[in-house]
Amino acid sequence: MILVEKISSTSKRFKSFGTDVDIYRSEIHIIQLIGDRSELYISEIARLIGVTKGTISQIVKRLEAKELVKKSIDLNNNTKQLVSLTSKGIVAYKAHVDYHNYKHKEMEHFLSTLNDEHLTTLKQFLNKAYEMIDDHL
Repeated sequence: MILVEKISSTSKRFKSFGTDVDIYRSEIHIIQLIGDRSELYISEIARLIGVTKGTISQIVKRLEAKELVKKSIDLNNNTKQLVSLTSKGIVAYKAHVDYHNYKHKEMEHFLSTLNDEHLTTLKQFLNKAYEMIDDHL
């Protein structure tokens, strides 16, 4: 799954995740973070993902324009804004979670059909492929 994730991170493709808008990989992973926690500050999202607040602010603006997230003033601290999912954002979040659950189960089923020798060979191949991808990025 790590190899698939590494390859996917270079893709500029998008999916709709059950909505009427195109959602890019960077966007759906922010939706995932927010959905897992119900609401977050932009600074928290930036810290969790490891990018700048400015980068997250730009992505959040795009998500707002697509009506996937909304910002609101934190009642405990009027200087901070919380980001939460809209109903459309919740649809995308659930579709993304379902997609990953399905794909993980599919892979687990495939791996359960392999004997120990095949698993060892596959693991060696994947480790080598991972190293090669890392060298080319």
